Amino acid sequence: MQAVKLKTHIGPDHRIELQVPAELPEGDAEVILLVPDKLPREEAEQRRYLAELFSAIDASDRPRRSKEEIDRYLAKERASWE
Repeated sequence: MQAVKLKTHIGPDHRIELQVPAELPEGDAEVILLVPDKLPREEAEQRRYLAELFSAIDASDRPRRSKEEIDRYLAKERASWE
């Protein structure tokens, strides 16, 4: 069996049309449809939301903690569990 990768578009009628290369033999074929997990518009909206969130965090006046400070806090918290 031979694999051929083609690009297509799913139309508003939820149909696709494929034109295969002329050198492919006539006969039965199996079609595998791979659809992206996220639509590009949704991904762009998510990226925009995250960018706004990170900007808001950067603009906040909350004190920043270093990695070492966070590690010390977590170690102290874990020790209190025992």
